[in-house]
Amino acid sequence: MESILVFARRHTTLVFGIAIAAGLSGMFLVSRISFDANILRLLPQRSASVRDFQIFLRDFGSLDHLYVVFNSAGAIGDHGELVDRYVEALRHAPEIESVDAQLFEPGKDWSYLSDRELYLLGADGAAAALARFRSPQLDGEIAHARDLLSMPSAQIKALVQQDPLGLLTMLRDRMGREKGFMSFDATQEGYVSPDGRSRLVLVKPKGPPFDTDFCKALFARLSAVEATARREAAVEDPDAGAVEIQAAGAYRVSLEAEQLIRREGIVNSVGSLLLLLLVMFAVFRTPWVMLYGCAPLALAAVLTLGINGLIHGSLSPATSGSAGMLFGLGIDGVVLLYLRYLEERRTGASADEAVRRMGGTASSVVLAQLTTAATFFALLFIDFPTLQDLGSLVGLGILLCCGLTLLLLPALLPRRTDARPGRALTAAWLGRFVTRAAAPIVWVSAIATIALGAASTRLHLDTSIDKLQAQTRGAVLEKEVAARFSLPRDVLLVLNEHEDIEPLLEADARLVRALAAEAPSVVASGIGVLLPSAREQARVAQVIRATGTTSGDAQRDIQAAAARTGFRPDTFVPFLERVPRLLDPNERISYDGLMTHGLESIVSRFVVRRDGRYQAVTYLYPQQAVDIDALRRIVRDVDPRLRLTGLPAINHELRQQFFPQFLKGIAIGTVAVALLIYLVFRTVRHTLLALLPTAVGFVWSAGVLALLRVELDLFSLFAAVTFIGIAVDYGIYVLYRYRFEPSSGMEDVITKTGAAIIIACATALIGFGTLINSSYGPLHVFGIVSIVTLTCCLTASIVFLPALVLEMERWSRPAR
Repeated sequence: MESILVFARRHTTLVFGIAIAAGLSGMFLVSRISFDANILRLLPQRSASVRDFQIFLRDFGSLDHLYVVFNSAGAIGDHGELVDRYVEALRHAPEIESVDAQLFEPGKDWSYLSDRELYLLGADGAAAALARFRSPQLDGEIAHARDLLSMPSAQIKALVQQDPLGLLTMLRDRMGREKGFMSFDATQEGYVSPDGRSRLVLVKPKGPPFDTDFCKALFARLSAVEATARREAAVEDPDAGAVEIQAAGAYRVSLEAEQLIRREGIVNSVGSLLLLLLVMFAVFRTPWVMLYGCAPLALAAVLTLGINGLIHGSLSPATSGSAGMLFGLGIDGVVLLYLRYLEERRTGASADEAVRRMGGTASSVVLAQLTTAATFFALLFIDFPTLQDLGSLVGLGILLCCGLTLLLLPALLPRRTDARPGRALTAAWLGRFVTRAAAPIVWVSAIATIALGAASTRLHLDTSIDKLQAQTRGAVLEKEVAARFSLPRDVLLVLNEHEDIEPLLEADARLVRALAAEAPSVVASGIGVLLPSAREQARVAQVIRATGTTSGDAQRDIQAAAARTGFRPDTFVPFLERVPRLLDPNERISYDGLMTHGLESIVSRFVVRRDGRYQAVTYLYPQQAVDIDALRRIVRDVDPRLRLTGLPAINHELRQQFFPQFLKGIAIGTVAVALLIYLVFRTVRHTLLALLPTAVGFVWSAGVLALLRVELDLFSLFAAVTFIGIAVDYGIYVLYRYRFEPSSGMEDVITKTGAAIIIACATALIGFGTLINSSYGPLHVFGIVSIVTLTCCLTASIVFLPALVLEMERWSRPAR
C-alpha cells in the first residue's frame, strides 16, 4: 500500500491523465445506456414458469396491447363520431398493426359462427336449444321476443329478427361462464362498459412495448391522431371536447417507467453526491475535501454505469439507486484515509511522509472494500436478474472507486510544507465510554439481541412480483381499465403445442372436464369456446339428427308461433333463412374457416400458428384461493405436455425458491468475506470477532423493522445480503488498528478511529437514505432497511465489539 501511495504522489501527471481518459471513456459509454422497464427482466430466468410466461407473451402478446379508453360524463354512445374518426386515423398509422373497436365490426363475419352456434353450445346445450324449436318453449320464446321489441332500440330490433329463440343469449351466457370475452354491453356499438360511460378500443402496435424509441413515436402518433379526430368530430359533435381519451397498457407503463428510472437515476446520483460533499465540507471545514471525495466517486460511477451498460446492453429499474449506494460506500475510503493523513500531519510529519504513513489505513480500507465488493458480486450467483444487475454495478463500482481513491487522493493532497494540516477529528468521549462501561455494554447488548431476535419473527415478507413493478400513473390506469371492463388480470395459463390442431382441441376439452370435476372453483376458457373438437362437434351432430327436426318443419312452426303472437309474416325472415344451416348435421367449425371469415383477432387469443406448429393457451380463472401445486398435478394428469404458468404460478414458484436462493446468497457472501478477513488476520478468533458485529446488527435490525411494521419484498431482502460486506467494514477498521498498529489500548483506537467510522457510516446512510424518496417501491423499502441495518451494525461495531474485546481479555487474564 505504501508503494502505491508513494507512486501516485510522485507521478501526479500520469495519475491525472489516467483519470481524464477514464472520465471521457465513461461519459461516452453512459451516453449509450438504455433502461429496460420490462418486469420480466426482474424475475428468475431459470424458472420454468417464467420461461413459459415469456413464450405466452411471444406467441399471444396479451400484454402487448394498447388499451385506448374514451370516457364521458354521459352516454359514450352519443360521441360515436369522435370514436370512429379516432379509430379510422389509427388504422392508417404506420406504428399500428391492428385495431379492434367492436365485436361485430366490418371484416369480422360472425355469421360463420352464428350459423353453427349449436356446435358452440355442446351436446347438452344443443339439446336445450333444439327444444326451443318446438312448443311449448317455442311459444314462450316468441312471446319474449315481442316484449323485447317494445324497447325503442334499433339494435334490439335487429337482434330479435336475427334470433327470436334466444340462441345467442344461450351462447353469450356460456361464454360468460367461461369468461370467453371481456365484460361489455352487447346492445351497444363497440366495447362499452356496463355503466355506458366508457368505450374501449384494443390496439396492437407493431413494435414491442419495451422499445423506448418506438413507445415515444407511438405516443406522439396517438397525440396527433387525437388532435385530428377532435377537430374533425367537432363539426357534428360539439361536445366531443369533453370526452377524455386515455391510453393504458404495457406501452404506457414501459415509457413512464423508463422516464421515471432515468429521472430518478440522475436525481439520486447528483443529489446524493452533493449531499455527501456538503457533509464532508461541514465536517472538515475545507473546500478541498469536496474535490478529494468528488473525483474518485464521480469517475467510478460513470465508468461503472458505462461498462455495465456495454456488457448488458440495458439496465433494470434497480440500477436507478446504484449511484447513491456507490457514493455512500466508496466515500468511506476517502474519509478514513484523509483522517489518517490529518492525524499524521498533527504529529509533525511532512505532507509526503503523512501520505506514506497512510499505508496501514489503506490496507484496512482495501480489505473492507474488497469484502463489500465480494458480497455484491455474490448476488451474481442468485437467479434474480435485478440483483445480478445491482451486484455487478455496485461491486465493480466499489473496486474502481477503491483503486481511484488510492491513486487520486495522494495526488490531490496539498504539497506545500507550510500548508495547514486541517481539522482533525477524534471521539475521545466514545473511547472513554466503551472502556469504562465495557461489562454493562456487553450484557445490555446480549439482552437486546435476545429481545429483538424474538421480535424479528414477526417480520413480514411479500414475495409477489407485483411489488417489483414500477408504480406509475399508467400502471394505475391499467388496473382501473381492467376492473371497468373485466379484463383478465393475474389469470393462470395452460400452454400446449402440436403440429396438428386436433390434439390441442382434445386436450383443452379434457382439461375443462377435469377442472369441472376436481377444481370446480377454477373456470377454464380455451379454444373450445370458438372451436370445439371434432369429437364434440360429432356429438352435437348426433343430437341434431336424434331430434328429427327438419329445417322445413322448424320454419313452419316458427311462422305459426309468430302469427299466433301477432307478428307480421316477414318479421323473422333473417332467422328463417339461417334455419337450414343451423340444423344441418353436416356443418362443422374449422380453424381455417374461422380465419378466412375475419375472426383471426379473436381466435389468436387462444391459438396461433408459428413455424408450422400450433400454439394453444387455456385461461384459468380461479374464483377463490387455489392450491397451485394441486392445480399443476391436475394439468399434468390431463396431458404431461401441458404447462401451467401465469403470474400466480410465478409468485408461487418465487415463494418456493426464496429460501434456497436466500441461503445461497448468505452463504456465498459470508464465505467470501470470512476468507478475505482470514487472509489478513490469519486467526479464526479475529475473523469471527470481525463478523460478530454484523451478525448482531442483523438481528437488531430485523427486530426493529418488525416493530416498525416494515414489509419487505424480495428485492430488499436479497439486497440486504450485501450488508454482510458493508457492515463488516466497521469492525475491520477497529480490529485492524487494534491488532496491527501500535496504540496505547482500545480507548486510543476508538478515540482515533471512532469519529472516522461514524462519518463513514453517515456517508453510507446518506447514499442509501436517498433511496427512501424513490417512487420505485423496492428501492424505497431498501432505503429504509439500509438505514436501520447500517445504524444497528455501526452501534455493534464501535460500542459492542470493543467492549466485548476488552471483556474477553479481562476474562482470559485470571485463566492465565
